[in-house]
Amino acid sequence: MKRIPILLIFLMLFIAPENVKANEMLLQFKNNLLARENKSEATEIKVILDAYPVSFSGPPMITNSTTLVQFRPVFERLGLQIRWDEQNQIIIGQKEGTQIQLQIGNPNANVNGKAVVLPVTPTIVNGNTFVPIRFISESVDAKVEWDEKSRTVIIESKRQFASKDGKFHFTAYGLWKNIADITKSVDTGQMDVFGAQLAIRYFNYTLLLIYSDPKTADSLKNLKLAEYLEHVKKGRNIAKKEIIEEKQTKLFGFDALQIKYMNGNDWDKRIDTLLAFESYSHFYTILNSSYEDTYKSSSKQFQEILDSMTFRES
Repeated sequence: MKRIPILLIFLMLFIAPENVKANEMLLQFKNNLLARENKSEATEIKVILDAYPVSFSGPPMITNSTTLVQFRPVFERLGLQIRWDEQNQIIIGQKEGTQIQLQIGNPNANVNGKAVVLPVTPTIVNGNTFVPIRFISESVDAKVEWDEKSRTVIIESKRQFASKDGKFHFTAYGLWKNIADITKSVDTGQMDVFGAQLAIRYFNYTLLLIYSDPKTADSLKNLKLAEYLEHVKKGRNIAKKEIIEEKQTKLFGFDALQIKYMNGNDWDKRIDTLLAFESYSHFYTILNSSYEDTYKSSSKQFQEILDSMTFRES
């Protein structure tokens, strides 16, 4: 605890009308200092992996600006099979396409045969083995962020997705769930996902949907892309007053149209971003839908997904 300045104590004792009051003030001051220090000490480091907390028997710690955690809970949550060489004190974590090797007290690690210098060496504390969490997470291509305010390490694992027809492939991070077989409900943002080539939902109820429409369909014959977009608007009951933005763009080398609009069909307001483009034989729609309060982060996430997305029609 920090020492209470002598001058402050002196003033409190002699300025207060009564010594009793001064003593009460002094006691309150001490209690406030203790409360602040105890609060700081009680703010333990938390780890969230794919939206769920990771439990440890020994609390995470920070050494030289590097967060270290017990290796086993994180390895298991990241899908790594564990081998422990007691004699040489070597940890080996393995999953398809990845092998990580660390040694207690050794600043050099090995990932898929390549040497990596660790910021802090693995160590044993009270019988628990601690390793740098960022290194472990990034070794399996997971995303890692540090929230200073809440003292939380946020990890999102890497996942690969493909549409039913195999034309779209992309990478997404975090806890996404396939909702293609779920009927219209809160899980689907009150949207009908029937017929979608892809329908997935993030843990915060952001949705990503992909639709495909053959140009040979009676209702789509001879339509231009702009006319197809009007067809989509009508089918989704998107009124002109709900449209926030509409623009031309490019997607996979094709001309595309993009609209951003308010979606009031769910229990709370959503902001949807819809992309429409055409190939030689089909029209395609890619839709990202998020609640208004998560739109900013969802929009960034959607752009990252688009940047990773590939399209091949045949």
